[in-house]
Amino acid sequence: MSNEIEQADKYMNNWNNIHRKRIYWWIRFFLLLMGVAFAEFAHGSASQVGSEQQVQSITKQRPSQIRALHFVMRPSGDSYPALEIEMAKRLVILARDNGFNTIIMQLANGIYLQKNFGVVRPGVWNKEQLQEFVAFSRSNKMEVIPEIELLTHQEKYFENQYPKLMFNRSTYNPNDPLVYEKIFAYLDEVIEVMHPKSIHIGHDEVAGYSPYSAKKWMRKGEKMLPADLFLQDVLRLHGYLKPRGIKTWMWGDMLISPDEFPDMNPKPLHGGVASYGKALRDKLPKDIVISDWHYSDDQADFPSLAAFRQEGFRVLGSTWKKPKTIRNFSRYAVMHGADGMIATTWFHVPRKEWNVVDRIIRESGKAFKKDFPDEK
Repeated sequence: MSNEIEQADKYMNNWNNIHRKRIYWWIRFFLLLMGVAFAEFAHGSASQVGSEQQVQSITKQRPSQIRALHFVMRPSGDSYPALEIEMAKRLVILARDNGFNTIIMQLANGIYLQKNFGVVRPGVWNKEQLQEFVAFSRSNKMEVIPEIELLTHQEKYFENQYPKLMFNRSTYNPNDPLVYEKIFAYLDEVIEVMHPKSIHIGHDEVAGYSPYSAKKWMRKGEKMLPADLFLQDVLRLHGYLKPRGIKTWMWGDMLISPDEFPDMNPKPLHGGVASYGKALRDKLPKDIVISDWHYSDDQADFPSLAAFRQEGFRVLGSTWKKPKTIRNFSRYAVMHGADGMIATTWFHVPRKEWNVVDRIIRESGKAFKKDFPDEK
């Protein structure tokens, strides 16, 4: 019996030793897994912290953080009344409360000035109301920048008043000196009333950049404006504003092409026609501020903005109402040296679609404040 007990003890000791070794190795394996997981977590945390630190470093090096709200004064159609000044003031308050510091107002036919070069509809603001709005905005720490649609989209302006000054139905003729008599007189009046630091000169969507554009905005047999005349017009306007201490802003879609940026949504890349795109971009003064607009992209990268920056331009990213694009573009913009972002509302303000406008302001303001905060 004692031999059986001794054998049983030996068996149990051997089993315990084997079992302890198995537990030991399982514990070591578990700790190894935990170590790998912790290392990955630490690396991810460090990367996130590093990314935030990089954003903060870039932010401190930038002279200003522009967080702009863009809206249109012009009624979209006869069924849409002009924007009331009290409602415009509410937009300023809502924008201010959501972190914006700049208003870009597309004047269009929404302001009556003596030197208007388009047909002004009844019920629009007068000069005194414009001055009142500008003073109100600045009292709320909002800079005001007028956008004047020049060169393109002239079916709403020069075509109605001065059809003989047109290159085609939608584009005035930069070779006609009478064009600039009208424009410079209007610019002088805007400057006198608003005292802007910058003026946005438009220049987006030259009629004919695509077959659809040609069919919609040009008469049969008309030609698209050549790139050299586009350049001539920009230089003429820039040369007029710069001696007056006013910066030139413009849209960037005619300066970028799908061939140059094949991984981007091609919809706003309108510079694919002859001599537009990079060839035109290379000839522009580098102190022009480019508004690089992308409204419905799903990708995280926006290399057109990086290209503008690398070539020496100041640049602002511009978004509309798609939340994913707003977040992605704002984050990319700050990581690639942009001066800030623009939130556009386009026809939603004239149509008084306030729920959409409110959402744009809140979602854009949240992203822009995070990526382009004021210096503390």
